[in-house]
Amino acid sequence: MKVGNIKLLNYCHYIFFFLFLLIGLVIYKDYGFNIDETFQRRSGLHWLNYLAELFKFDNLSSITNKKIIAINDFTMPWAEKDKAYSIIFDVPAAFLEIFLNLKEPLEYYHLRHLLTFLYFFIGTIFFYKLLKNRFDNRFISLFGCLILITTPRIFGEIFHNNKDIVFLTFFIITCYYYFQTIDNEKIKSIVLFSLFSAICTSLRIFGFVFPVLFVFIYLLSSLSKKKDFKKINQVLIYLFFYIFFLVFHWPYLWNDPFQNLINHLSNLSMFGSSIIYFNGEFFNSKLLPYHYLPLWILISTPILNIVLFTSGFFIICRKFTLKLFNVEKNLSGYDFWSNNEEKKDFFIILLFFIFFIGGTFFSVKHYNSWRVFYFLNFFIVYFSIYFINYQFLLKTKKYLKLLTTIIIMLTVFNFTRLITYHPYQSLYFNVLTTKQFKNNFEIDFTGLSGIEFLREIVKSNNKSKIYIGINSWYPLWRMRELLPDSDKKRIVFVFDDINKADYVYSNKIFNVNVNKSNKFKLNENFKIFKQRIIDNILIYEVHKKVER
Repeated sequence: MKVGNIKLLNYCHYIFFFLFLLIGLVIYKDYGFNIDETFQRRSGLHWLNYLAELFKFDNLSSITNKKIIAINDFTMPWAEKDKAYSIIFDVPAAFLEIFLNLKEPLEYYHLRHLLTFLYFFIGTIFFYKLLKNRFDNRFISLFGCLILITTPRIFGEIFHNNKDIVFLTFFIITCYYYFQTIDNEKIKSIVLFSLFSAICTSLRIFGFVFPVLFVFIYLLSSLSKKKDFKKINQVLIYLFFYIFFLVFHWPYLWNDPFQNLINHLSNLSMFGSSIIYFNGEFFNSKLLPYHYLPLWILISTPILNIVLFTSGFFIICRKFTLKLFNVEKNLSGYDFWSNNEEKKDFFIILLFFIFFIGGTFFSVKHYNSWRVFYFLNFFIVYFSIYFINYQFLLKTKKYLKLLTTIIIMLTVFNFTRLITYHPYQSLYFNVLTTKQFKNNFEIDFTGLSGIEFLREIVKSNNKSKIYIGINSWYPLWRMRELLPDSDKKRIVFVFDDINKADYVYSNKIFNVNVNKSNKFKLNENFKIFKQRIIDNILIYEVHKKVER
């Protein structure tokens, strides 16, 4: 191979991440705005104001206070339970909004979208480092990043979902530093692992699994080799810094750490909708069927990911199952792993089982689709790369070319799906689903389509006042502030009597069982005006009043 080609291969990861960054910077303004963004912005301003008052930054305190007062939304209460969100994204976003002197809502929400993307961009770099650490292959590691990025439901979220995507980012970073802790057992690695474990915990309570599993694996190590019991100092250092960082970076805990943490845990079930439309039926969100999470994963994950994941998961489960049945015969090494690479795999598979079983069989509240568990894509890709690496290491490579060809074809197909769904990749369903089946689920549950509807209405209608009704459980009025001032004045939302509306918008998200309730039933004066359909999926529809 020519020297120039070798140098190009050495820099391929830089090229990959540069292209990804470039694409993100070009398209991040294409996406809609979800209903959580106003709330999350307020959370960031609240805690920035709290910190400014605490450290006597009077000017900053005054600015944040004015911005908080200016947020006027009667559907967004601000109770004590609402203050428990992590500050790791919202406070930096609020600070940048003020530092850059952004006045227009469209400007500071676009900033939040860009920031969400940049967080995930950093996460993909760590994901590459994690895969390279484990599999020691640059190209396989880059392919793992490519699978994660081109997973439509992930790609569509990285520009606006500053909860689940930010958690996924820090989840990846935390796992990476656990791998580093295994490799070198240095205090620096342990402290960084504890730091990111704490951040994960404030973002999602799932982060508590990291310290529990860290202690559990230490105990397993000590049972296998008594000399490992002397590493108790590593566990103590980790737990000390985990608790320290958890309290230090989470202001919600400062006044009364233990009680506030208990309050947060008890309030988690109060968030989100009380009813969910799933597989053609309405369910209480606390009483969803056990197949809720597995089915959502199966129908909204690309076929490539499912096949590779299933193959890798089977191989790794078989490997550790054999170890389990041969524990008594293993007298020289650890019971469940023979080297650091296997220990990392053991950690990952335990994490997966805990989260998947917990999300499937225990009373974890789901907030529409499986977005709370989008971080499971980390495991889907990890086991996929495990399978690919396994195939490359086999002595017999009889089917390697065929496998490579199939993987390339399916990867290209994933790219075409990203283009087809743009900018609604987060609403993706795979080819296993039929038209009717797709529409038996909640689609635009975060209301990304709302701003598109308003922009099209003000563009197509010249009336000085356009009366808009909402025929779903969705605060469309939050999107009005994103319009130019001249168009804001023209949009009038109808709340008391929907029959006064010129147009009625619905993203088909309801807080009652519409099969048993007439709450969202329109009268005959309204006829279908427009339906936004992508890949046979109804994203939203508009009814127009017909004068008789």
